[in-house]
Order: sequence, then C-alpha cells, then structure tokens
Amino acid sequence: MNDVIAEIRNHVNTLLEERAALRTKLHQHEEKLTALREALEAKDARIAQLEEAQKTLKLAKSLSGAGENTEAKLKINELVREIDKCIALLHR
Repeated sequence: MNDVIAEIRNHVNTLLEERAALRTKLHQHEEKLTALREALEAKDARIAQLEEAQKTLKLAKSLSGAGENTEAKLKINELVREIDKCIALLHR
C-alpha cells in the first residue's frame, strides 16, 4: 500500500513539475507575442507615415508642374468637399 502511495506522489510531483515548465513556456510565448505585436504596430505606423509622405510628394510634384495637373485638381476637389461637409455640419 505504501508503494502505491509513493508511486502516486511521484506521479503527482512529476505532473506538478511539468505544469510549472509549461507555465514558464507559456509566459515566454506570451512575452514573445507581445513583442511581435508591438513590432507590428510600429511597422504599421511607419507604413502609414510613408503613405502620407508619398501622398504629399505626389501632390507637391503635381503642383510644381512636374506631374499631371489632374492629380492636384482631384486633391483640391477632395479638400473642398471635406470643407463643404464641415460647413454643413456647422450650420445644423
């Protein structure tokens, strides 16, 4: 009977050690996931910055005459529409 109890205790201790190792591994994976999410957010922010810079550059080229004037006209029309919407909201 004591042998059975000792064997059960050994098995329980082994399971507890495995559980602790798995918790440690889980914590490491969670930290890695957090780091990857932060890196992804930083890259997304950088992409947004570059896209905005690209828009600005395209607009500057179109206004300087180096590119198509239609691009500048489209941007100006878009800005005018946004201004009109704002004015309409103010008059409500």
